[in-house]
Amino acid sequence: MAEAAPFDAIEEALGFRFGDRRLLVEALTHSSFSAENASENSYERLEFLGDAVLELATTEMIFAAMEGEPEGPMTKVRASMVDEATLADVARSWKLTEAIRLGVGEDRSGGRDRPSILSDVVEAVIAAVHIDGGPVSASDLVRRTWEPIVRDRLEAAHVSDSRSMLQESLAKIGRTVHFEFRRSGPDHAVEFEAIAIVDDEVLGAGTGGSKKAAAIAAAGEALLRIDRGQPGGGSPADGC
Repeated sequence: MAEAAPFDAIEEALGFRFGDRRLLVEALTHSSFSAENASENSYERLEFLGDAVLELATTEMIFAAMEGEPEGPMTKVRASMVDEATLADVARSWKLTEAIRLGVGEDRSGGRDRPSILSDVVEAVIAAVHIDGGPVSASDLVRRTWEPIVRDRLEAAHVSDSRSMLQESLAKIGRTVHFEFRRSGPDHAVEFEAIAIVDDEVLGAGTGGSKKAAAIAAAGEALLRIDRGQPGGGSPADGC
């Protein structure tokens, strides 16, 4: 078994203390390790349970947060919350990476940072908490961890749609929008400014780390102005 220190750090990150740390050990044991150590079980069974626990808990969160929304948008948001990349980020925030038990070859090949492994371990840890502390403990863990993720995904879903909403709104009255951009800052911290222009009139402006993000922000401001009946203003930015 690994030393206590990594487990202490993990439990602190989880906000949960295991009564039986053997469950946590199993949740951190990859099949490559168990193949080299016949007495050790891999996390695969726990992963199976954890996947279901995570899906139910996140579904309940989305169902409450997206009141009145149809199934399609809720499904898209959920998929973005439990994808491999997101779960790998959660694994890092839970301090799991250094404690994962891997076979020698898997470790040497970079398995400790492989998103597929990290995401599986997160699900296994959720299952371990579910077994050790009960369904409420597992649900609370998911909620604590995923609440900011839910907020970010819902905001992104709302904002990312602002450009298409603006285009659709203008199309109904036979008008179109185009965006012009100005780039500033060094390559490692570049920032774009976008303006939304309709019939030579600036309706919105926004900034972002990419042209897409800046255009989305500009479209959002333009929609607010249209809703409020406010005219645009200002001169077009220089194109890139």
